[in-house]
Amino acid sequence: MEMKIKGIFSFYFKRFSIRGNVMKKSVIIGVAVLVIVLISGTAAAFAMKKNVEITFSDKAEQVKISGYYDTLAEALKGEGHNVDQLKSQYKPSVPWDQKLSSNTKVNFICNCEVTLKENGTDKGKIKTTELTVGAFVQSQKLTVSKWDQVKPALDQKITNGLTITIDRVETKITKEVKEIPFEVKEEKDPELSKGKKVEKTQGKKGKEIYQVTSLFKNGQPVEKDGKPVVEKKLVEKVEPVAKVVKIGTKQEQEKVEKKDEPKQDESGCKVMSGFESTAYDGSVGSITATGAPVGHGVIAVDPSVIPLYSRVYVPGYGWGKALDTGGVIKGKIIDVFMVDPSKTRKWGRKYNLTLKVCPPK
Repeated sequence: MEMKIKGIFSFYFKRFSIRGNVMKKSVIIGVAVLVIVLISGTAAAFAMKKNVEITFSDKAEQVKISGYYDTLAEALKGEGHNVDQLKSQYKPSVPWDQKLSSNTKVNFICNCEVTLKENGTDKGKIKTTELTVGAFVQSQKLTVSKWDQVKPALDQKITNGLTITIDRVETKITKEVKEIPFEVKEEKDPELSKGKKVEKTQGKKGKEIYQVTSLFKNGQPVEKDGKPVVEKKLVEKVEPVAKVVKIGTKQEQEKVEKKDEPKQDESGCKVMSGFESTAYDGSVGSITATGAPVGHGVIAVDPSVIPLYSRVYVPGYGWGKALDTGGVIKGKIIDVFMVDPSKTRKWGRKYNLTLKVCPPK
């Protein structure tokens, strides 16, 4: 610039040196004024003061610079900032070497290093320029359900050294069945001998079905006060069926029986001959066709020959009662009950028996 100014002066002095002394003085003054104006404009153009305002994505701090700097890097360095360190940690919205305008706003986006922990596993350290935790999670292609827990919050700003934890929370649903015992009811029956019991209705257990929801965090049960967090909900209930037992209340006279010796004739009794007899024991069941329990004295008959509930005297067996029937008990065939299976086998099959049949009392 100095050479240009000297050239301007030399040009005008040479041009006007051949003219008269009268004009020489005024010309020199004019030229000097023109040169001063040119120098002032050029200097102002080259030395304009710059105002720079810098904000950071990871902190609330602001940096304001005012000075005669050409670029962002020059401005920061001139104000005592470590430019190399800033370059490694931030990405500016304005290139480092771009010429600055009179008023420039710059946003420094942090190239932060964060630690990611997901589902109980440390995923290591990751570099990111995302501004918030939520944006970072999306950039890692991670999905977050409404049950999952993210710390810090999704809208929190990313800062250098931040640890982001994603805890996976899920529910597991199972079924639990609880049995309900049935109650036993007794009914008095005047048709049954006193003390005898006959099952009228079979009891059936009920049940309660629960939907059990358990909470898991990173695959492990969530606990509260040392116990798993579980929610039970009754979804179905089946009521139990009570067992009904008939209790006999009928009073009967004591009978003294003598083996192979019938009692004295009673009104309505009759003698019937030509019968065959077999024997059975408790292996075939515990309830007779009339609903009475099996026991000594129970005789299976053909009801068309010997009416049910008749009192029957069988030689070698004694007095019994016609309380049962059978598929093969037809005509003059009877089946006597033996408590002892060995006696059943010993009885075998007897022929040509004469029975004494009496009406029930």
